[in-house]
Parts: sequence; structure tokens; C-alpha cells
Amino acid sequence: MPPATLRPVGSPSRRAHSSLPDSYESGLVEIFADLAELFGNPKSYGQIYGLLFASENPLSMEEIAQRLDISQGSISQGLRQLEAFGAVVKEKNNGSRQALYTAKLEMKLLISGFLKERVIPRLESTEARVQALRASLSSTSLKSQTQVSSLSSSALFRLDRVAKWHRSARTILPLARKILGGG
Repeated sequence: MPPATLRPVGSPSRRAHSSLPDSYESGLVEIFADLAELFGNPKSYGQIYGLLFASENPLSMEEIAQRLDISQGSISQGLRQLEAFGAVVKEKNNGSRQALYTAKLEMKLLISGFLKERVIPRLESTEARVQALRASLSSTSLKSQTQVSSLSSSALFRLDRVAKWHRSARTILPLARKILGGG
């Protein structure tokens, strides 16, 4: 995959502070884009975070959109989700209505935010779905009682396995969040 093409942001004086090569920024953008996709998030979330992570200065939504050549709608949605994850901070820009964004640099905040926003809600929905599957097995009408018994015991064994994984995850995830400082 070719590295992202980044456009210089803002005035030359704003970029003059940075003596870092463009490959540094584009490399971080691609690293975080790959990580975002690995965890089931849109690539653009990783690109946004990567650019903010690399940036020495806070950036506006417009600057991010211009630099990454991504629509402002996608940038807006990505920034909202990254804020929900706890990965970026929105700051007021004195003298302007434009907000500025910076990346939080702590990995534990990213993981904790991801657990809180993505993993835990899905995990919570699993219990009800397993119960619904269990109920559908009890109401299954097959031709012979032997078929019901044979299929049910195998299916119930598998549902019990999923329920056990669910209980383990529900035990471990709150501890992981606490260790990571996500409450």
C-alpha cells in the first residue's frame, strides 16, 4: 500500500517549526491506518489519529481534511469517534470559532477507549443473543424426540462454550479497563 500523500498545513511559518521529513508524518499516518483497520475501524480514523500524533501543533478539522485529502464529513465523523475513544482532545482556538485537535499519546487511553466504545457494548449484547438461541433450541420441532435430543445436546454444549467465553470476557474486561485507567 503506498504511503498517504500529505499536503503541507497552514502558513509556511506554521510548518517552519518542524524540521521533520514528510515521510515521518506519512509513515505514522499509514501505521495508524493499518492499526485502525486491524481493529475493525475505518482506515480514515487511523489516518486522522496518525496525522495528529505526528503533528507538533494542534490541527483544525479543515487542516486535517486538506492534509489527508479526505472529505470534511469523514474527518468530522472520525474526530467524533476518536474523541469518544479518548484518543484526541478538542481545544478551543482563541479568537476563532475553529476547534483544534491534538492526539493523546498514551496507549492505555486508546485501548481503554476502544474497550469502552466498541468491545464492551458488543459483549453486553452477546448474553441476550445466547439466551435467544437457547430459547429457539427448546422450541425446535423436529420429527423425532431422538433427533431433538441429539441436536440439542450438541448445540447446547456449543452455546454453553460461548456463554463461558462471555463470562470470562465480562470478568477480564473491567479489570483491563481499571488497569489501563479507563475506570
